[in-house]
Amino acid sequence: MKFRVLVTLFILILTVFPALAQETDSGSSSKKFENESEYYPVFVQVEKVYNYSKGYIVVYRKGPFQMANAYLPLEWFNGASGKGEVVRQGSANTWPRLVVYYKDGELSHVRLYVHRDRNHETWGVARASKELDSKFENVENLKLEF
Repeated sequence: MKFRVLVTLFILILTVFPALAQETDSGSSSKKFENESEYYPVFVQVEKVYNYSKGYIVVYRKGPFQMANAYLPLEWFNGASGKGEVVRQGSANTWPRLVVYYKDGELSHVRLYVHRDRNHETWGVARASKELDSKFENVENLKLEF
């Protein structure tokens, strides 16, 4: 007798609680979260960051065996533009990463997380060349390759 009561109670709990857990709202599935951001972040694991006179050259993985470069002008990182931020990390086991924030499909801003020590293996210095200079001119958007 006890077994039947327990089984019936268990089945009742399994059927009633999911119905109670449903929203009592009007049921609109397009409702946004209360704190939903208007920005869409894209996280990229960085292999190496090169200092250059006109900005940063960020080498990142675009697949298991391929690399790509992102060219981030220094103008993005000055206070007036506000389009970029460099965050220096002190931990020896943290690897650099790049977070690109998009708003309405357009570049909003970037955050480049790098190792604090410039002698770390993830830092490098790029030689000056006219070809590299042209990569930093009139950069308004950042299209990442995957």
